[in-house]
Amino acid sequence: MLVIAELLAGLGLLFVGLKAMATHLQQATGRKVRALLRRATRSPVMGLLCGTLAGVATQSSNAVAVISGNLVRGGAFTTRDAIPVVAGGNVGTAALVFVAAIDFRLLVLYIVGLVGIAFHFKLDRRRGMAQWMGVAFGLALALLGLDFIKQAPRALDIASVAGSLADHLTPLLGFFLGLAVSAVSQSSSTPTILVLALMQAGILGLHDAVFIVLGANLGSGFAAILSAGGLEGTGRQLCYIHVLVKAVGCLIVGAFFGFGEVVGFDGFAALSAVGNDTASMSLSVLFLALQVAGAIPVAFARGLSEKFAAAMSPPTLEDGASRPRFIHDDALADPSTALDLAVSETLRLIKLLPILLPDLDQKDNGDAGERLALWRGAASVGLAVDQFISELIAVGLARDSLEVALHHQALVENVRTLQDTLHDFTEVVEGFDEVPPLAFALSESLRAITLSLADATDGPADDLDLIIALSGDRSEMLNRIRRQLAATALDAGADARQLLLATSLFERAIWLVRRSAIALRMPENEDNPVRPAAAEAEIKRVEADAHRT
Repeated sequence: MLVIAELLAGLGLLFVGLKAMATHLQQATGRKVRALLRRATRSPVMGLLCGTLAGVATQSSNAVAVISGNLVRGGAFTTRDAIPVVAGGNVGTAALVFVAAIDFRLLVLYIVGLVGIAFHFKLDRRRGMAQWMGVAFGLALALLGLDFIKQAPRALDIASVAGSLADHLTPLLGFFLGLAVSAVSQSSSTPTILVLALMQAGILGLHDAVFIVLGANLGSGFAAILSAGGLEGTGRQLCYIHVLVKAVGCLIVGAFFGFGEVVGFDGFAALSAVGNDTASMSLSVLFLALQVAGAIPVAFARGLSEKFAAAMSPPTLEDGASRPRFIHDDALADPSTALDLAVSETLRLIKLLPILLPDLDQKDNGDAGERLALWRGAASVGLAVDQFISELIAVGLARDSLEVALHHQALVENVRTLQDTLHDFTEVVEGFDEVPPLAFALSESLRAITLSLADATDGPADDLDLIIALSGDRSEMLNRIRRQLAATALDAGADARQLLLATSLFERAIWLVRRSAIALRMPENEDNPVRPAAAEAEIKRVEADAHRT
C-alpha cells in the first residue's frame, strides 16, 4: 500500500507542479512565447528551434500546439508555418525526462525554502515577481513528485516482480501497455518517467522499456486527438501533425531496432552504450531520439505534412471568419497606422452584425450552423482587436492618440457585447417550432436596425443621427409587452417564457446599437467645436451610462 500511495502522491505532485508551472509561465512570458513563435515563419530550422524552446518552457507539446493553433486562426501565420513549431514542441518536452534521470532532492529543498522566504517578505507584491515565484514553486512540486515516483518501486520485492515481468511481459504487450497509459495520462513523458523509475529500481530491463516507451510515444499522439473534442478545421489540423510526428518517430526508431536484428546489429547494446550503460540516461536518449526522429522529417517535408493535415481536417467557415483582415503584429511598430487598422477592423465587424441574425422574411433564412460559425469567428476577431489595442496602448501613445485608442477600445467592447447579444437572441428565435408574430417582428426590426448601422459606417454623420433617433428609449412599450407576456407565461408553456427572454434581449441589443452609433458619431462631433445641444446632452447621458455600467 505504501508503494501505491507514494506513486499516486508522486503523480499528483508532478501533475500539479507542471500545471502550476505552465500557468504561471504563460502569464509571465505569454507575449514573449507568442513573439518567439511568430519568428518561426522564417525557415523550418527556425521553426524547430522556436518550438523546442517553447516546449522546454511549457513542458507540454499540447500547449505549444494550442498556442500555434490560435496564431494560425488569428492569421499570424499559416498551418504550413506552424508545422515545424509543433514538431519542435515535442522535442522540447524531452527535457523533463532528462531532469527525471537526475537527483534534484537538494535543489527542491532550496527552492521551497527560497520561495517561502520570498512570500514571507511579500516579494510577490512586486510587479512580475508573483508569477516567477509561482513558476519556481511549481518546479519544486514537479521535481518532488518525480522523486516520489522514483522512490516508490524500491519498497517492492525486486526479484519476484522482475521475474514475473520477465515471464509475462512481451514486446507487443509492453507496446500496448505504454500506449494505454499514455492515452489515459495524455502525456508520453509520464509513462516514460514511470518506466525510468522501474529501471532504476532494477525491476525492468532496457529491452522491455524500449517497447513500452514506443507505445507511450504513439499513445500521446492519439490522446491529442481525443482531447481536441469537437475542434475542427485548422485547429484540429495541428493535432494531426502532432500524431504524425509521434508516428514517424516510432516508425524510424522501431525500424532501427528491427533492421538491426535482421543484419545482426544489436540496437539495444548501442543504446546502452550511448547512455554510458546507465539505465536512466539510455531511456532519456531513447525518448529524445523518438521526438527528433519524428520532428525533423515532418518539419522539413511540411508541404506533404500540410496536405496530410488538410485532408484529415479540411478548413471550416469559422477558420476563415476568425482571421482579421487589417490588424497584424508588425503594425504595432507604427502606432498611428496601427490605430487606423484597428478602426478598419472594428468597422468590418459592425458590417458583419446583420448576418448573425436570421432573415425570417425569406423562405431560406440561412443555415444556423453557418451563423454559429460566423459568430464564433467574429467573436475571435473582436477579442484580437481588443488585445491589439491593449498592446498598442502598452507600447506608448501620444496624448491625442491615447484618447482615441481608449475611446475606440470602449467601442470594441460594446461591439463584442452586441455580437453575443445578437447570438443569444438568434438562438431564442430559432428555438421556436413556429416563430410567433411578436418574435418575427422583433427579429426583423433588429435586423433592419443592424443593417442600418452597418450601412452608416460608410455614410454621412446624418445616418448615425437617424439610428440614434430610431433606437431611442422604448422601455415603456417593451415593459408593457413584458408584463403581458409575464402574465401569460404563468399558464402558458415555454413559448411565452421564450418570448419574454427575446423581448429582453431585443431591448438590450437596441441599447447596444444606440451606444455604438453614438460612439461612432462622437469623433465627428469632436471635430466640430459647436455641438448641437441635443447631441451634447446625448453624449453626456451615454457617458454617464458607461460609468454606471
